[in-house]
Amino acid sequence: MSLQGHAVDCHTSHWVADDHTQEWVTEHIIHIPAKAMNIAWGNDGRFWRWDELPRDVQPKEFSKDNLCAAAELIQVNWLEVKGTLNLAKYEKELSGIKVCEIVYHIKFNIDAFGWNKTPVKFELVTPDGHREKRSEIMESYRKRSHEWLQIHGGEFKLPEDMKKGEVEFGISETESHWWKGGMIFAGVSIKPKKESTHN
Repeated sequence: MSLQGHAVDCHTSHWVADDHTQEWVTEHIIHIPAKAMNIAWGNDGRFWRWDELPRDVQPKEFSKDNLCAAAELIQVNWLEVKGTLNLAKYEKELSGIKVCEIVYHIKFNIDAFGWNKTPVKFELVTPDGHREKRSEIMESYRKRSHEWLQIHGGEFKLPEDMKKGEVEFGISETESHWWKGGMIFAGVSIKPKKESTHN
């Protein structure tokens, strides 16, 4: 059921999740920083750049006491960012919660390009193995440059047995070969779904 692409598996230029970079929890919200995810070409300075974000310039919901590294996309024609969360680690924090949603913390530079041509895919593999996909043109987000955005990436029901629960998620655009750039990715939050959201 893995979402991990061939590109991430076979090339040393790709950023593979940093074992020393951990998720953290605030008020039942699990935050997964960019360095805890797999990014195709993320270890190649021609395509991505890593920027340390002080607390006062991190996404508001995503901020914490110390520095957080964001991945800034310079240019790629193969966009692929994937992550995995072991729910068993957060059984206590997620107790009593039935449904969670995934939110991507993204913003765009004023000179960002390539987001008006081909939709980006948001993928999710739920704890029961169900695969969900949706596509979205990112141009409307690009127009809100310099603003941290919370982009909905899907939702899932928590399993009764959290010890067997794992969620996989990611964004990609690998079909068009259009060059894209100017996106800044801070990470992902997994949080309880509000009743009024995405009915």
